[in-house]
Parts: sequence; C-alpha cells; structure tokens
Amino acid sequence: MIPGQFALAQISASSGESVAPIDRLHGIRDRFATGGSIADVVLVLTLMLVGLAILYGIMRWGMHRRKGAFFSPRKLFDKTIRSLSLRVDQRDLVRQIAKDLRLKHPTVLLLSPQLLNLYSNQWMSATNNVTESQREQIDNLTNYLFGKR
Repeated sequence: MIPGQFALAQISASSGESVAPIDRLHGIRDRFATGGSIADVVLVLTLMLVGLAILYGIMRWGMHRRKGAFFSPRKLFDKTIRSLSLRVDQRDLVRQIAKDLRLKHPTVLLLSPQLLNLYSNQWMSATNNVTESQREQIDNLTNYLFGKR
C-alpha cells in the first residue's frame, strides 16, 4: 500500500466502509516509514507497554488463583490448628513436632490421640533436650484435643 492508499483507507473507514485489518497495519507501517512523528512512536510504545502490563497482571492473578486451588498439606495443617482454638504454646509445640519430624502431612498429628502420642514419642526420642514441662504440655494437649484418656 502506498501512502496515498493509506489516506484512501482512512477516508473510506470514516465513511462507514470496512477496512481489512491487514490494510490498517500496512497503513500504520507506511506512515512510520514516511516519517511519522515521534509522538506516534511514543504512543505506540506506550500502548504496547500498557498491553504487556495488563497481560502480566492477568497472568499473575491467574497463577495466584491456581496456587490456592492445589492441595497443600501445610496450609491444611495451619488452618486446622487455627480452627482448634489452641493456645500459642500448644500451637508452637505441635508445629515444632511436625517440623522436627519433617512430616509430609502434619495434620496426621491431630487425627487421634494414638497418632499424637506416637509422633510425640518419636519426637522426644529424636530430640535430646525435651523437658518434663514439654511432656506435660503434650499430655495437656492430648487431653484438650481428645478428652481424658
């Protein structure tokens, strides 16, 4: 398309006739090739940057939404601990046991008193500096969660 055709395309577009998208692109190319102003270049670059920023934002939003949709044993554990209304020291103790034993599914600690005692005993034998007060805390936690044994 020669520069005169671009003007013809603009006139026909304003008169209600449709112009093929490829003709519009050729018209833009020809306008830049014939010495379009710097303002046109800045406008096109700005529109491209805005488009890329919007695309990036949409992609980040989608990744954030999908991230919460995947199964996460750690998130389940944290939500479960929060929903049980445990005291801070009890939550810290359960988290410490799960962390030190590197449990893949730490919520298993909270399923039954037998499992809590089993993993607590493993933790106490693996940790050399367990105090009597921590043993009492584990017993109190078991009683709180599952009632008297």
